[in-house]
Amino acid sequence: MINSIRGTVSEKGVSHICIDNQGMEYLLTASSMTISSLPAVGSEARVFTWLYHKEDSMALYGFATQKERALFNDLISVSGVGPKGAVKILSAVRADQLMLYLEEENLDGLASLPGLGKKTAQKILLQLRGKLSWDDGAGASGQPAGPEAEWVESLAAMGFDKKRVVTIVKALLKDDEIAALPADRKEQEILRRAIVELSS
Repeated sequence: MINSIRGTVSEKGVSHICIDNQGMEYLLTASSMTISSLPAVGSEARVFTWLYHKEDSMALYGFATQKERALFNDLISVSGVGPKGAVKILSAVRADQLMLYLEEENLDGLASLPGLGKKTAQKILLQLRGKLSWDDGAGASGQPAGPEAEWVESLAAMGFDKKRVVTIVKALLKDDEIAALPADRKEQEILRRAIVELSS
């Protein structure tokens, strides 16, 4: 398995990129999100990869981040979603937004993506809800772990909807101002701002 390729971006197409690694040029199918996020042609880049191999064909897929690759692998594990379909989905929605659709059980959001009808969207939701392989500090259910989990439980105990609490707490954890606060101040500020948002 080729985990990643590091080299010079030699070409950017509508649905592919080329990476030159010491004279060997790799052609990788990629989402528009990956293509747009990679640096300009002539620049150095690292691309995470996934190899598609069948008796009669072989293709290399490229991803700007490990998170996008993990989501790609999750998507193709769903019956009816192949590699091309997964790339199409990831071209239409950011990885974080797709994870949010799954976390919030947003069937309409999923079904609105290109190539996905409600039937396939339901399959994706049923199979992947709470089971995504990417873990960015969240528990297996996609909810915050450690002290953050305690904040979620405290807010949920006040009568707020737990799914909405999780979404808001995770968003606040990414706030640069909050991230710079000491631990005790961080907890106070997150709880204060979460209550304000949840009450609105």
